[in-house]
Amino acid sequence: MNRKVAYILFSAIFSLVISPNLAFGDALDELLPRPREVIRAPHALVKKRISPGAYILRVRGGKPSAEGDEEGLRYAKATFAQLKKLSEAEGKPVPDCIIQDWPEFKYRGLMLDCGRNYQSVESIKDVIRALAAYKYNIFHWHLTDNYGWRLESKIHPELQKRESFSRNIGKFYTQKEFKEVVEFARARGVTVIPELDMPGHTLAFRKATAIGNLADEKAKIILGELIDELCSLAPADIMPIIHLGTDEARERGEKVPQSHLDYWAAKVTGNGRKLMGWSPGLKLPGQSIKHLWMGANDPRGDATAYIDSQNSYYINHVDPEELLSVAAYQQPCRWGTKEEKLGAIIGVWHDDAILDSEDVIRMNAVYPAIALLSDNFWLGREKDEPTLYARLPAPNDPRFALAQDLERRIIAHRDKLFASFRHPFPYIAQTHMRWRMTDDKGNLIANDIAQATIYPRHFWFPKAAYINSNDGVVILETWIDCNQDIDCGAWIGMCGFSRSDGRSRDAPTPKLGEWNKHGAKIEINSHPIDPPKWVHPATAGNPKEIPLVDEDYWYREPSKIHLKKGKNHIKLTLPKKGGWKWIGSFMPILGTSDHPKEVKGLKYASSEN
Repeated sequence: MNRKVAYILFSAIFSLVISPNLAFGDALDELLPRPREVIRAPHALVKKRISPGAYILRVRGGKPSAEGDEEGLRYAKATFAQLKKLSEAEGKPVPDCIIQDWPEFKYRGLMLDCGRNYQSVESIKDVIRALAAYKYNIFHWHLTDNYGWRLESKIHPELQKRESFSRNIGKFYTQKEFKEVVEFARARGVTVIPELDMPGHTLAFRKATAIGNLADEKAKIILGELIDELCSLAPADIMPIIHLGTDEARERGEKVPQSHLDYWAAKVTGNGRKLMGWSPGLKLPGQSIKHLWMGANDPRGDATAYIDSQNSYYINHVDPEELLSVAAYQQPCRWGTKEEKLGAIIGVWHDDAILDSEDVIRMNAVYPAIALLSDNFWLGREKDEPTLYARLPAPNDPRFALAQDLERRIIAHRDKLFASFRHPFPYIAQTHMRWRMTDDKGNLIANDIAQATIYPRHFWFPKAAYINSNDGVVILETWIDCNQDIDCGAWIGMCGFSRSDGRSRDAPTPKLGEWNKHGAKIEINSHPIDPPKWVHPATAGNPKEIPLVDEDYWYREPSKIHLKKGKNHIKLTLPKKGGWKWIGSFMPILGTSDHPKEVKGLKYASSEN
């Protein structure tokens, strides 16, 4: 073959390589996480990448073949399974292709807090199935908290006494169930990291053992025995990491000498495990993995390798529509060398009481988060965008294309992979929306805002904001052009409570007849829309123990609205004085909140003309 012919062939093959943002309109263009390299020529030569988890998947005539290490072959299988399901949903064959892919980070996971609120084993298995399908490899299982010690102990059965629990009384995981979950996860390439949180978050332990102060030598010994017992439930090669918490040791009974921490740390490492703890947190000698959880700065304190759960990855603080900006623009592991950056874990901290174990999944949009953040954790991001937390760039900004691409993919997954799923999948397309924000004097603050939930100012880190003050009035307006009269539902929200004690921080919840305590209102074509008849109106004091029911828009029945043929003016008036979230949400929807769909044929504009 002469050089000219070789060049032409190479150019033809290269032109078939899909960049992650280039749309071709088939299942290859709907994969999540987005593969790094896709070639639509199944016989092309590919230079093999040698790195942990890397794989090459070839599909020819609907038949897959793969190369890679053991981990990579699992990811190739997951990619083909997703490709097949997406194709079948469209009634199309699996396209011929070559996919070469590899993870940016070693660890990618989700933390489920079962200490505060017990989750059924079957729900946990469903979460693990989804994690494996989206190429996560960690399930962090928070098993103990003030409300209950939820892992059975045969050497200290007093931990399961009913009087030691203050929620989900008597609900815990037997050692048999624990082993079952660990093995279930292992079979799917997911490692369980169990957490026994100490010395903070130990009220249930102190009640069960009648030890009022963990500085007591007896408490040191018992907790050490419990660490040994935990390690006995699975070998080190299957359960290589033990998490000991160490955050928020604030109460008098939780203050311990350093010798206690040294003893507990030695128990973990003496059992051949890596030691993991929260940062900020207490000092654990021999700790090999720090788990970042709070703040906008680097809290590592040294060069210890770390996993990132900071800020936007605590989805109990996040609105479902906010997930898009998190997935598109927040960089996991912003500090240190490549060797120190181990990866990221989604945090599902549902502090408030629940009526049903499904509520933790529903109220924290767990499955949309798993799907969207898989891209963030698998590929990483070239640049951290702190000004785009809870905020999408303007539609004319080149960065906006990534949000559009991810949203197109997540809608395909919602409709094709989760349509008959027993768990909720609350997400609605928003990048086609256009809003303007003004103050109450008519001064323009922002225009062409392309999202469904808008934060004039956000309370969390990083504090992306349209305005600097935490007081005042903003007006959100959009004009929706309809091709016919439409009666439909709408997601409308002006509270935005976190599921982590948000009502205590921004109490009281609205009174009957109010959208929020600040006097917010919404009008469609100058007609006010009534707020829901709140199940728990004006909840103040300590609302954590009053289960959330309808406080946020995506887990209550949609409001009923009418949109006329032609232009419709939507106006949200949002006064604010102190408190937490300053928020306005509006989305016309069809179906239920658990399984919503977009209303088709709506055109948005940020001005009347």
